[in-house]
Amino acid sequence: LRERVYLCGPCSSALDVAHHLACMGGLDAWDSVLVTRQWAGRGQMRRVWISDPGNLFAAWRLPFPPEPWRNMISVLVGWILCRGLRALSLPLQLKWPNDLLLHGRKVGGILVEERGEVLVAGIGLNLSSSPPDAMMRTDHVVSAGTLGSPATRLSIVELWIRLVNFGRLCYESTLSDSTLLEFSQTIEPVLAYLGAMVQIVDNRSSVRGLFRGLSPDGGIVLHTQDGTRTLHSGSLFPEDTSDGYT
Repeated sequence: LRERVYLCGPCSSALDVAHHLACMGGLDAWDSVLVTRQWAGRGQMRRVWISDPGNLFAAWRLPFPPEPWRNMISVLVGWILCRGLRALSLPLQLKWPNDLLLHGRKVGGILVEERGEVLVAGIGLNLSSSPPDAMMRTDHVVSAGTLGSPATRLSIVELWIRLVNFGRLCYESTLSDSTLLEFSQTIEPVLAYLGAMVQIVDNRSSVRGLFRGLSPDGGIVLHTQDGTRTLHSGSLFPEDTSDGYT
């Protein structure tokens, strides 16, 4: 392993430690931070990420990709993690734009932060425990779950090093060998709810449609009653309906 992995005890968040190290010149591209517990872990839209000991909390500094790939970074990291964990016989799916699901339950999440010249992906994986529904926000989409075995047969450090080694190769080969259009099609087998009726909800609106795939700029493509729409932000809610249209 050429890249450095910093091990840290309880802290506000792995992302905070990573950005501090980067400002001090101690975190190069591909270096990462692995922490035992976070008291201010955060997810999408600054939501609280419950960070119990025994799970994986990491921050991974990435090199900046070419400009056209900037909006695809969260999806790219999610795809890398799905592939890396599928190698352990864990059939993960990516719920657009940054949640990881196993058997329909949320087992992980990704938060990409860019501060100046520093690009860091915060990654949380529920290895051995997950919050009960009562502790989750009232509008949660799916219940939480854990990766469990075989992921827990590895130590947290062993699992993370394995993911970092695989992730770097996957990241570099994807950017060098694929166009954005090719990547948006390649990722389809791991997309949760592809082909199903979904709603994309943000603070201002809700759009309902058939989930057709991803656009080359990282947006979600829906076939709605008013035609095809591409959305770039919001939360995805699956619908349990059978009255969809094609």
